[in-house]
Order: sequence, then C-alpha cells, then structure tokens
Amino acid sequence: MKTTLTMTKFTALATAAGLLAACASMLPTTTSKSQTPWASYDDARKAYDSVAENKTTDDELRSLGFDVEAVPNIRVINYVDVAAMFGSAFTRETMPEGVRKCLDAKDHCFAYVVRAQNVTAKRNGNVAADLFGFRKQTHTTGWEMQTTLVLVNKVVVYKLWNGTPEIDTFEKQVTPLGPMQNMGFIFPKPF
Repeated sequence: MKTTLTMTKFTALATAAGLLAACASMLPTTTSKSQTPWASYDDARKAYDSVAENKTTDDELRSLGFDVEAVPNIRVINYVDVAAMFGSAFTRETMPEGVRKCLDAKDHCFAYVVRAQNVTAKRNGNVAADLFGFRKQTHTTGWEMQTTLVLVNKVVVYKLWNGTPEIDTFEKQVTPLGPMQNMGFIFPKPF
C-alpha cells in the first residue's frame, strides 16, 4: 500500500514537473527579420565596406545585395529627402562633399536607405506570473544595421553606416499587484 502511495506521489510530481517545463515553451517569442541577402551583421558590413565612393555604380550595388528591384525594404529617396536627412546636422559648407554633389545634381541624385535586422525577443520565466501580469521577463538578441548610399548619375558619392552588431538585452517588468495594478480605469477619478 505504501509503495503504491509513494509511486502515485512520484508520478504526480513527475507529471507536474513535466507540465511546468512544457509551460515555459508556451511563453511568446517575437522575431523581427528583414528579407535581405545578408545572414549576419558581418555579411552586411562586408557588403557595405565593398562600396567605394565615386567609383561603385548602381549595377555594382545590385551584385553586393543593394538591389532595390530584388530585395524588399530598400527605401529610395530623392535629393529633397537627402537634404532633409543631412540638413539638420550640417550647414551647406560643412556637409560631406558627396551630399553637396547630390544637392547640386538635384533630379540626378537619389539615395538608398537600407535597414536590415534579425532580432528575437523571447519571454522566459514563470508562465503563471507572466500570464497574470505579475512578472514578465524578455531576453532580446540579434543585430541591426542601417546603410545610406547617396548616388549621383548612378555612382555612389557618399555612404553612411550605423548599427548594432550584437543586441543582447534583458528586460524584467514586475507588477506586484498583477492585474489589479492596471485596473485604474474601472474606478472613476474624483473631480
């Protein structure tokens, strides 16, 4: 009889442990990934580094992955948008030479703005605490970059890069009262 009772307890504990472990996979995961030819930040950076100002043509950009017709999410902007992009940071005299060339060329100038990313936000922790709003933990990893390529007469005259090679953040939100904490809308505010 004791053996049966012990086996029942063991089975119940093993089942509960298994369910809790399975519940962790029930927390949401969000992935934000651009459709680009680059699998990593390093790949994107190598493509950017291959672009030479006053030399690389629009056709050569296509072979490097900056192909507006084949790759989604590449924004094409005109010289007015280029002026707006750089105008707040520079005076006409202090603007990079390639940007000045663009503004002088007017309709013969355009730019590609390329944003690429591969970011995953995964929630972890206790499913019940997360579900009822007591505690949410999110671990975000990945990379992102933005490249601006300014072209005059289909030749790159200026290039600009920024990005985050490695994203690794952990966010923890604790709400001690859980769902009760956000119920202020139920009770009217006094006048």
